[in-house]
Amino acid sequence: MTGPAHAPAPPSSAARRIQCTQSTTLEALFPEEETPESREGTAAHWAVSEQLSGRVVDGGVIAPNGVPLTDEMLDAADIMVEDVTATLVPYGLNPHNGMVEQRVPIPRVHPTSFGSPDYYIVVGRLRQPPLLYLWDFKYGHRYVEVFENPQMVEYVAGILDGVADTPPGVDVVVRIVQPRSFTSAGPIREWRTTLADLRALINVSSTATHEALGPNPRVRVGPECRDCRARHACPALQARGFAGMDEAKRVTPLVMEPAGACLELSLLDEALELLKARRSGLAAQVESLARKGAPTPGWQMVKGSSREHWKAPAATVIAIGEAMRVKLAKPAEAITPTQARAAGLDPAIVAELSERGAAGVSLAPDDGSKARRIFG
Repeated sequence: MTGPAHAPAPPSSAARRIQCTQSTTLEALFPEEETPESREGTAAHWAVSEQLSGRVVDGGVIAPNGVPLTDEMLDAADIMVEDVTATLVPYGLNPHNGMVEQRVPIPRVHPTSFGSPDYYIVVGRLRQPPLLYLWDFKYGHRYVEVFENPQMVEYVAGILDGVADTPPGVDVVVRIVQPRSFTSAGPIREWRTTLADLRALINVSSTATHEALGPNPRVRVGPECRDCRARHACPALQARGFAGMDEAKRVTPLVMEPAGACLELSLLDEALELLKARRSGLAAQVESLARKGAPTPGWQMVKGSSREHWKAPAATVIAIGEAMRVKLAKPAEAITPTQARAAGLDPAIVAELSERGAAGVSLAPDDGSKARRIFG
């Protein structure tokens, strides 16, 4: 996480948008409420930091926030730890040589900015210019782009504070490990850049942050609003939501030119995201009111049912099935190719035994990042 002291910034950082103005007031008025998902993410992060620090954890161990570690959490943590380990082996290093969850001040962005990167290490003895490896672990399902990721840019600015950003400077490799966001790229996404190339992005972040915390900040809305704890009370987001609702009622009785159709599609996508942000904030507020017994006209809390599961041990269920001539055991199943690589199977053997099926073609926004990746 990065942000001003006493006020965590949104995940997309102030480099893109200026979200709120009075951050300390925001924290006091709208304290962040933990969700089961956020608690699981905290526990999974703890498992990663423990293993990177050389302390073994196992399934059933209780994380400091009271959440038991599951096999899924440990499998996700293993992917991160194994990637860090494999990357450092050629340099004669191991994870203990790097920095795990260490708070880093980021004065280049703002005097009060700071961050706690999940893991980083600077390799300088065996190469020139030095090389910074930076990893960030994401346990959520929502896809996180590594290329020009503002949070990672600010981490780099803090880690390399005081280092000249002129060539040759420092080479930078950023990796986001996200085991539960399933894409064709796999669970690890990488972005290679240099400190010199990040200068402009760092300056943009600094300018936006100083304006946000200055005397005359502008209120803007953007994708980061979906994670703002005050989104249910934000007049700017409300106004934008109302505008989106009005636009949705309009009918376009003609076949539009390509440029106009593409523009309207982009605007509609943006409006939908902002409406989702507004809706999720209001849903959280109404749910909180309902749990406290306050009147919530038109809405009620409905008790759901969890997935049915065996309460007897699996061995007992299977034995009963065999006695009654009913097969209740699953057939043996191989782990995935990705898990096989992580377990140590030669990647060449995995490539020989596995394949990717054909994927369909779908429409996706083009924000120019692909061209920037290719041409720098």
